[in-house]
Amino acid sequence: MTAPFVHAAPRGVGIEGLEAALLEAFQRLREALTAGRPAVVIVRDADLLGHGDPADAALANGLLGLVRALATEGAREQWIVNALAVDGEETDEAAQDVWVQRLSEPVGVTGVLIRLGDLHLGRVPV
Repeated sequence: MTAPFVHAAPRGVGIEGLEAALLEAFQRLREALTAGRPAVVIVRDADLLGHGDPADAALANGLLGLVRALATEGAREQWIVNALAVDGEETDEAAQDVWVQRLSEPVGVTGVLIRLGDLHLGRVPV
């Protein structure tokens, strides 16, 4: 299997850098996909949920939309492009690596988001 292209959402791009960050992600993902490589985009789950800086939330959700658009665009070519939401510093690297590999396998899964962690479940008791 071809090694996956992994694009991690950059931190702290701010509103001013948002367009450039999304354009760079689009270009790099499309280049990898047209070369036959599977791609996985990694975002922070807290950013997807808007639990922080608005620009980080916009970037994370923009990248998720990009994953879904590329999956649709590349359906005939059988592009594999998925997203993985992690808990930032709390996510076990081994678990993240396992999911990157799973999301890169040619099993007909594309355009999906897998969440590692429990932020999306609601308020978790501490």
